[in-house]
Amino acid sequence: MIRKLHRKMILTAFFAATMLTINAQTGLNFDGSNDYIQTSFAGVLGSTNRTFEAWIYVPSPGPSINLGILDYGTNAAGSRNTFLIKNDNSLKFVSGGTFANLGTDPDTVPLDAWTHVAFVLNNGTGYLYINGEEAISGNLSNVNTPSGNEDVLIGNRVAAAVTNDMFFGGDMDEVRIWDIARTEEEIQATMYTELCESTTGLVAYYKLNEGVAGADNAGLTSVTDSAGSNDGTLNGFAYSGETSNWVEGHGMVSLSENTLTAAQTGATYQWVDCNNGSAAIDGETGQTFTPDVTGNYAVEVTLDGCTTTSECVEVSSLGVEDMLFANNLKLYPNPTSGNVNVTLNGVYQTVDAQLVSITGKVVATYQFSNTNEFSLDLNNFNTGLYFLKLKADHLDAATVKVVKM
Repeated sequence: MIRKLHRKMILTAFFAATMLTINAQTGLNFDGSNDYIQTSFAGVLGSTNRTFEAWIYVPSPGPSINLGILDYGTNAAGSRNTFLIKNDNSLKFVSGGTFANLGTDPDTVPLDAWTHVAFVLNNGTGYLYINGEEAISGNLSNVNTPSGNEDVLIGNRVAAAVTNDMFFGGDMDEVRIWDIARTEEEIQATMYTELCESTTGLVAYYKLNEGVAGADNAGLTSVTDSAGSNDGTLNGFAYSGETSNWVEGHGMVSLSENTLTAAQTGATYQWVDCNNGSAAIDGETGQTFTPDVTGNYAVEVTLDGCTTTSECVEVSSLGVEDMLFANNLKLYPNPTSGNVNVTLNGVYQTVDAQLVSITGKVVATYQFSNTNEFSLDLNNFNTGLYFLKLKADHLDAATVKVVKM
């Protein structure tokens, strides 16, 4: 998918668009009426330590009913595992009975934003986390899930004596169930990327990447358990459009000005050009990346031996000075059979130039001082299309096409 982050000023793109690589970083929209996923996973049973994680998006004005993230077990004291957003916009775990429930204060779950939520049971003590930070802890010593009851539901709760559905209304992504108690540090360390299927303690894992955001996904009626064989069956979904269907998932990349940042820390990174078949960008292996030209970019994040490719993010403009610099470049003659003259929009102390072939190879480099114009001799180069990459003083680089005849 491509996430567009537009800014007020649009810079004319210098490159013609090529095929755009679409990455399957999707989630699911639940319509709050009858959508849910029925898995074949019995859940973590007894009083065994456990961790639930998910990314959720709750839209304004907030829930009018309780929203079930996941649940399993049976509707008896201490025997269910209802992980939910309450109708007062608090995060809760409910197992029923004394010392089996835990909840945050009202209005602690952000609206209109992807939010990471987690529940941990650790030797009879429960913890709730919002965006990797502990929100509350308390006594859950009476949690003791029996076997032989309802398997894990995503987007609803287990059956009650009186109908009391908790159909989730909003988006959900990356649902994870562990048979260990994860620490705050461990939760934070893997929030923003997908996990290896063989990760220790991960017993059920629903990435929700099966569909295409907003497209007709009628042929898809199940979701994959990447950690085991307990796939889930989709119930009630429309499989088309922006509601009750696959949607764009939680973002792995943020854009500030014209700098992209991978949200995942402590990993290995490789930035790629989505407009060029996701080709790796030479030397761009940091957590942040500032493109030289507008376009669509993604990052490959490698953590614990597994690589996840982020969504493609559109950088549609550069800074004000960068825009003026780029838009006022003049090249003539172009096409050229020999020299090409370059005129800038002002005098710059240093100007660096690279001539790049259509295959991406740098074939010549130049440097000029205290000038607003210069000439390049292309007589010895083969005919064809080249890209001239120019960087002046502190400004971001601009790239223009040069045709050698």
